[in-house]
Amino acid sequence: MAKFDITSGLTFLDRNAWGADSAKPRKGRKVARSRRTHVVIHHTVLVDSDDSTPNLWERESAIKKNMQRLQVIREADLGADVPYSFVAYFVKRHSGVVICEGRGEDRTGAHTKGHNTKGIGLAIAGNFESEATAGIEFSKRIHLLSAFLGWLKHNPSHPEYGQFKPMKNLGVLSPQDRRVFVHRDFKNTACPGKLLLPHLNQLDFIDPESL
Repeated sequence: MAKFDITSGLTFLDRNAWGADSAKPRKGRKVARSRRTHVVIHHTVLVDSDDSTPNLWERESAIKKNMQRLQVIREADLGADVPYSFVAYFVKRHSGVVICEGRGEDRTGAHTKGHNTKGIGLAIAGNFESEATAGIEFSKRIHLLSAFLGWLKHNPSHPEYGQFKPMKNLGVLSPQDRRVFVHRDFKNTACPGKLLLPHLNQLDFIDPESL
C-alpha cells in the first residue's frame, strides 16, 4: 500500500491505498513509457454529495469510496476498472490535491477513443459543467496539478511506490493554446466542463523538485 506526498499539498494514493478490488484485475495493455506523448483532461461528473461543496472532497474515506465506484461504474462497456490513468480530487484541507492511481502510467486507458495508448487520461473528480456544482477553486491548485504532470514527466518514483523511468516525451504533443488536450478536442462532448475549460491553459509540466 502506497500513500505519499509528491510535494506539499499533493498526495498520491496507489490502487491498494484507495482499496481497489483485487478480484477485478487492472485492465489495459502494457505501454512503454516512451510512447506517452500527451495528456487528456476529463471530469468524472461524480460529485461529493455529502455537503454543499460537490467539487471539493473533505474526507479521504469519500475519495476511496468514489474510486471504488469508478472501478465498476462502466463495467458493461469499458470493463471493471477505472477508465482513466489517474483521477485528481480537489480536497478542502489546505487547498490540496489527492491523486489516485487508476490504470496507471503503464497501461492503456479507456478514456479517449484513439488516444488510450499515447495519451495519459487525467480526470478531475466532480462535475464542472453544471452551475449548481460551481466553486472550482482551480487557481489555488493549478500548481499542484502541474507538479503532478511534471512528476510523471521528470521523475515518477518514490520509495513507497517504486523506481520508474520518466516519461520524457509527455507533453511533446499538445494543442496550440494549451499544454494539455481535453476530451472535447476529440469528441463531441461537454467533458471536461465549461467551468473547468477556461483554466486549463494554465496547466504545465513542472518538476515538483523546483517548487
